[in-house]
Amino acid sequence: MTGKTRHVATTVLICGASGGLGQVLARTLQGKGMVVCGTMRDPSKAATTDFPMLAMDVTDEQSVAECLSAAREKMGSVDVVVNCVNEMVLGSVEETSMAELDRVYAINVLGLAAIAKAAVPVMRDQGHGLIVTMSSLGGVLAVPYLSAYTSSKFALEAFSEALYHEVKPDNIDVAIMQPVAMHMDRPDVGDHLKIAEGAGSNSMTQSVARLMAKDTRASKLTPEKVSLAIHDVIVSKKRKLRYPMDRARVVGKIKRVAPQAMINKLIGGMLNDARRA
Repeated sequence: MTGKTRHVATTVLICGASGGLGQVLARTLQGKGMVVCGTMRDPSKAATTDFPMLAMDVTDEQSVAECLSAAREKMGSVDVVVNCVNEMVLGSVEETSMAELDRVYAINVLGLAAIAKAAVPVMRDQGHGLIVTMSSLGGVLAVPYLSAYTSSKFALEAFSEALYHEVKPDNIDVAIMQPVAMHMDRPDVGDHLKIAEGAGSNSMTQSVARLMAKDTRASKLTPEKVSLAIHDVIVSKKRKLRYPMDRARVVGKIKRVAPQAMINKLIGGMLNDARRA
């Protein structure tokens, strides 16, 4: 990294490091010699970790600003911010309440905005920086019964792309990671995947949830692989804006050039698979 100040090690703030990808990413980057801080809403509830955990609630702008300040004080700089905070609600447009939709956007979109607003002045002052944000296949393809989630990821991608152009003159980079579902040892439905309260027990939403759980269990993509990919982006001297992974590469290419009829066929096949799941 270039800038006003040279640092012995790259410093990284991982927003949303209480479990899943965040924990693996922290260990991976530490193993590569980087200095890491993580965040969660209530650090007192954190499991034992080998890195400091700071308080951050992405739905509270003041909390985010205070966390960035604390991270800079603790590490000396904030070279990289990785936003792993994520909310997913599965349900049709009719089944998903406005409160559920509001929470998805509050975390996935407004949360990113709060992090960026707090991080950019810090990075501009130090003369460099990188903001890595986690999108997904849902940021490439709008999926039925995931309208809340995929639309939030579309918004996240647009926000990140606009930010990318805004901060380039300040020697700040933005990178969008686009992984597919990662194979993890966890329940099919839980904090990472919530079913809309309005979804019936025999609804299509439940079928799509079963298909997603099946795809996740069969996924070749792991948090370790995604973490190594993020590491490679951090140390790269020539970064891209988007990093599609696994099926997101193929789907992204199809989406760019395929007629709507082909997209309809792709979605129809997915829904047929869901009915059989």
